Amino acid sequence: MVYLDIELNGKKFKLHERLKNKLDNIKMVQKKGWDAAVLIDGIEGSGKSTLGLTCAYYLSDGKFELKDICTGSNDAIAKLDQVKEGGVLLIDEGSLLFSSTDSMRREQKQLIMILNVIRQKRIALIIVSPSFFRLNRYIAVDRTRFLIHVYTKEDLRRGRFTYFGQKKKNKLYELGKKNFNSYAKPRANWNGTFIDFNPFGEEYHKIKKQSLQEALNPMKKDPRSINEMRRDIELELYDKLVEKLGLSREKAAEMIGRGRKTLYTWAKAKEMAENKPVMVI
Repeated sequence: MVYLDIELNGKKFKLHERLKNKLDNIKMVQKKGWDAAVLIDGIEGSGKSTLGLTCAYYLSDGKFELKDICTGSNDAIAKLDQVKEGGVLLIDEGSLLFSSTDSMRREQKQLIMILNVIRQKRIALIIVSPSFFRLNRYIAVDRTRFLIHVYTKEDLRRGRFTYFGQKKKNKLYELGKKNFNSYAKPRANWNGTFIDFNPFGEEYHKIKKQSLQEALNPMKKDPRSINEMRRDIELELYDKLVEKLGLSREKAAEMIGRGRKTLYTWAKAKEMAENKPVMVI
């Protein structure tokens, strides 16, 4: 297996040669004014988050920071305006492994919003998910450039992956779903391996542990508080889309999937409850 020695911002690591070439293509796409989203999936503990971190660090030329790691799509929405144009975000959706179907729908709706927003900022987005087949078609097929499936064999050794380019990834979504979520057909473009790399030390493990604890022990809220939280998140996102990214109010409302009348009603209710002005919808 051919590895290349990489050194960025004082950190040394090894990267599979063919994977490096694919990541270099993502860099080229960004320089030409485009965004790019890629998928990394695999069972819990297979090393997919580690590989995602390695890819993010390389794509950012060593400028990737802990604040660029999102533990879910809610977290990513909050961090979108912080990311520099042409930057990198890593969304670790590991919590979806424990989520209900309804929770997955909400997460993926928000993820679609994020995929639309990153067009404006030329962001490279790495989505780490437990299962490629549990993602909806728009995310899995239409908006991502390739899939890296991380796996282990009988020996349970971490560090193996298969690469599916865009065409094969799209066929896999159709054929694999029909074959009990199998990755066998079509065959991957090529296989590779990776070596553990963590530029952040113990701080990264703390983030992972926190994310896992939140997934295993979700806060119990009554239905009203859940609705209020959802409304606050959508209003906050609306404000950011209009004020910080410069989208029209019509486009921002369309991306959120709400009518402007609904958003206006929510905003007025929040204003009255908090006794302070909010953005005019």
